[in-house]
Order: sequence, then C-alpha cells, then structure tokens
Amino acid sequence: MLVKARVGQQEWELASGVRSQDTGDPVQPSDLFPVGEQYRSFLAVSVMKLVDEGRLGLADRVAAYLPGSLAADSPVTIRELLGDAIEVPDAGDLSEGALTGADATGLLGQVVERLRGAPLEAVLQTEVLTPLNLRSTQLLEANAAVPETLIHGYVQLEGQNVDVTGAPLPDGISSGGLVSTLKDVSEFHAALLRGRLLSPSGLVAMKGTVFADDGFGLDHWDDRCTNGLYYGYTGDIPGYGSVSITSADGNRQLSIFMAYPPQPVTSRPSALALEMTGVAQVALNSGCRFQFR
Repeated sequence: MLVKARVGQQEWELASGVRSQDTGDPVQPSDLFPVGEQYRSFLAVSVMKLVDEGRLGLADRVAAYLPGSLAADSPVTIRELLGDAIEVPDAGDLSEGALTGADATGLLGQVVERLRGAPLEAVLQTEVLTPLNLRSTQLLEANAAVPETLIHGYVQLEGQNVDVTGAPLPDGISSGGLVSTLKDVSEFHAALLRGRLLSPSGLVAMKGTVFADDGFGLDHWDDRCTNGLYYGYTGDIPGYGSVSITSADGNRQLSIFMAYPPQPVTSRPSALALEMTGVAQVALNSGCRFQFR
C-alpha cells in the first residue's frame, strides 16, 4: 500500500508491503502503479482541450469522427462518452444490441488520435505529462516489458494466486495501461484544479454539477471543511485499486494505491475500492484543523 497526503506545503508519505511476492523487495513511495480508470481524468483533459480549441463539440456524434466504429446513424455523442453512462452498440449488430469490445474510454482515445494525428501516448505527453513534468507516468503497450519498480498485482484463479502484472485485462476493461506514481497523480490533480491545463469553462465541464453523479473524468465528494467539494477519481482493476481526491483549490490532497489481497476476478467494483474512497474522504475532512500553507 502507498499513501500520500498533502496540506498546503506539508506532505506525508507511507509505503507498506512488498513490490512482488517472488522477490519480497519492499515497496517505495516512488514505485509505479497501474492506476486503472484514473486514466479517464488524463484522457478527458485531452478531449476538453480539443473542445477549448473549437475542433470538437460535446454534442458532436462520435460516428462522424470514427466511421465504421459505430453505426452511421448512431446518436452517441462525445458528451455521452465522457460521462461514461452508456453502452456502445456494435456497428454490425446494432439490431441485436451487441456491444463492441471497445468501451467509451477506448473510443474517446481514438477520437483524440484522429483529430491530433498522433498516437494517444504522444498526445498525453505533449499536453499533460511534459508541461507538468510528470516523468514517471506512461501508457504501457500490450506485452510491454514490466518496469522494475512496478508493483505487482495478484488475483485468484482456480484457487491459485496468479500474477496479473502487465497481463491483458478482461473484455470491457481498457483503462489498465496507465501507470503512474503517487507524486505524479497528486500533482496532476492539483494542477488541473488550479486551472493550469484547461480553460475555466473546460474545467467547469470536467467538474460537473453538484447534482450530477460526476463530471467528465472527475468524480466529486463532499468537502466538510469548506462546504464545497473534493474532486478526483478512483481506479479499480484486477489486482489493484487506487483513489486520489483533492480539494477544489488544490491545497489538500490524499492519494491511496493498494495492491489487493488475491481475490477472484469479478465485474463488480471491489469492496476495498469503496472502502479506500471512504477512508480518503474521512481523512481529509478530519484534517480541517490543519491550516498549513
């Protein structure tokens, strides 16, 4: 488990456990970790940059940018993909209600690549990672060599513990390729909420409204210190869970990365992921009395 907390200029880090069951090497706060669906926050920034530039509209139909990926008359819009509130029907089997293997995240990535004329990894590097000096964050290609400092994850298959580090994910889970560190994820969210990546209107769209379940690539939780909201995202993929939440001014943060105890793979959210999110919110709310700057 890795934990990083920040209040103003004061920071605390915790690392507990081993990087791999085979080596027994202790984890370090700087270790790499698959952040799962937190990838959506990074991707949403690149999508909203296109919106800021007037090259993409939230009401635009996805089929207009990705011919053949959806039925030509599909009404699915960019806004719906960002909200991740739909299932995408297959272009060839629309009448049967079949689904493609690519989910909303995958389609958004394809739209970004089409409009930028570059691979998604290069786009993220140019628009997010390099400007913020996030040197440890990267998209791992399928079958890529596992970095030495990547924390290993395990699941149970037929009663045996299986190392799933770098393994292909089950159908419908496409966000496991982004690996990052506590430092990088925390700095990304702080910079985003302080307006360093998007226009004010773009950031407002990502945040969503108080009454919405979430925004575009950002969830929100009650901030009892300010009667406002925390923003961030969670990641929950086989073997791994993560959460990073930040106050609206970017001044208070808590990020937790956890390699789960081996458990069977299911399509349901892990109970541990929900617990981590609750713990993070309670911990930040309990720190209201700290006013470090």
